[in-house]
Amino acid sequence: MCAAAVLRGAHVYAPGVLGLPTNCSLNERVDIYADLDGQCKRGLKVEYNGRKIYVGTGYIKMLRYQLFDDGVQPNGIAIETILPASRLPVINESMYPKGHLLLQNLPSIITGWVVNAQPNEYILDMCASPGNKTTHLAEMSNNQAYITAIDKTDKKVIKIRQSCETQGVTCVDTFVFDSTNCHSDEGNNEKGPPFKSNTFDKVLLDAPCSGLGQRPLLNNKMTPKMLQSYKFVQRKLFDSAVKVLKVGGKLVYSTCTVTVEENEGMLSWVLEKYPFVKLIPAEPLYGGPGLPNVGLNNQQRVMVQRFGPDNDPLRPVEDLYRNTIGFFIAAFTKINDHCT
Repeated sequence: MCAAAVLRGAHVYAPGVLGLPTNCSLNERVDIYADLDGQCKRGLKVEYNGRKIYVGTGYIKMLRYQLFDDGVQPNGIAIETILPASRLPVINESMYPKGHLLLQNLPSIITGWVVNAQPNEYILDMCASPGNKTTHLAEMSNNQAYITAIDKTDKKVIKIRQSCETQGVTCVDTFVFDSTNCHSDEGNNEKGPPFKSNTFDKVLLDAPCSGLGQRPLLNNKMTPKMLQSYKFVQRKLFDSAVKVLKVGGKLVYSTCTVTVEENEGMLSWVLEKYPFVKLIPAEPLYGGPGLPNVGLNNQQRVMVQRFGPDNDPLRPVEDLYRNTIGFFIAAFTKINDHCT
């Protein structure tokens, strides 16, 4: 995980260091390697001869006694990365005042643009941690929308609250709740989830997914069984989302994966199961069209955004969307209230 973060432009934080030679000095330039098999013993003093791969170069900011002495629980930057092997830029957030800079992938930013939060709108962010998209929506509305952000554990919701505090956001209410159960006509909307039908003007479902669009990525331990499990969670989440959405409201669905079942296949299932839900263009359109022959017709394919290396004659766009993480965005509106 640490090495993958380095490839994405991160520094090496102390808990991620497994080994360091004894003769190193502060600010010495070193190469950074990843242990691919998880066999390196913490505190190693000599060169590791197991299966490894070079991930970058940086400067030492912590020595062995700060990392491995008995009783030490190291934290902070141990290696300041200057050049990842991926050649992605390293942006040192310490150079900027706290709350002035937030790093996000392009498709994640575009997802916020598709939601297009406006003042006085009631917006639900269903799987909101760590809160990057939540705070983006708040900023778009000039901190004047009524945003509810939900995630299912205390740890995740704490991250959302910290993100809001760092960004100076005050229009977000956060709740620890399982969004698959966030709809109930016995609910009391004034006290948080569960919510009654037709509560929100807009819903963002940035769904839990297999994450196969993340890059750079060193390895992946996803099993076929795990891969198959995500669509069932996504369907439960969508069922709640469409019920709490107002008639005429907008529901934005996004994933950071590339599988058909979680993207075009999910949309095909939605359109068949919910005839009162209509696919609309996920504008502004920067990504490529959805894949052909997997449940969407050509008219529907150009309404969605798929980010990745695929070429498609339906939308001969520039290379902007190809050099990102793999990502998918779709938007829907609710045309009547046959869901209750």
